Amino acid sequence: MNTYTRFLREEEAHSIFETYLTQHFPADEVKPWKSIARMWADGCYFAVGVFEDCGDAPAEASNDLSDSVESVDSDLSQLRGYAFFVESPDTDACLLDYYAILPAFRSAGLGGHTLQRLADQVRSKNKYLLIETEDIDFAETEEEITERTRRDAFYTGNGCVKTDTKGSVYGVRYAVWTLGLPEATGPASPFGSALSDAALTKVCEDMNTLYRLMVPGDKFDRFITIQRS
Repeated sequence: MNTYTRFLREEEAHSIFETYLTQHFPADEVKPWKSIARMWADGCYFAVGVFEDCGDAPAEASNDLSDSVESVDSDLSQLRGYAFFVESPDTDACLLDYYAILPAFRSAGLGGHTLQRLADQVRSKNKYLLIETEDIDFAETEEEITERTRRDAFYTGNGCVKTDTKGSVYGVRYAVWTLGLPEATGPASPFGSALSDAALTKVCEDMNTLYRLMVPGDKFDRFITIQRS
């Protein structure tokens, strides 16, 4: 399958949120749309759609996320996946907030191929990618262990590096991964040779900055903990 990616307009992202995202993610992981809309209005949120190229891909579609597409048809019938991101002018990181390939198009390598394309696009903005997964250390059932092991293998297989930053978000425990972090390698890492101590510290700091955008005010202090383990 040939695909292309492009920026989504806010109304398109809202439609995907209502039609797909609320079905693809557990309810306790889905933030209210009003929270996304607030960040979008502040220039701290964006979304990308993955579309099947049936020979009529819009000329405006580009791998360069610096060029927003405003004139394409908003028909989402060729949608094959989507990615929602949080960003901040105070960091050079983008957090992959939600990422999914539509169920009918999974198991064909599209998820990994698209993740690499998204990482390249984020790098074109001079940013790197942060990713969260449910922490396997807190899995409570064999089913959860199997699912989280499979997910971790997917990210490892696609070049992501697991860091020592851990998050507790309203009681849900997450591990943090990175992809495309500049100068990520270095000596004397306490966690692993793939990441320097400075890079690990940066990841934790950037995660805290991005989460303060998503959960502002005293709610961050009450319900969010992000720190190196």
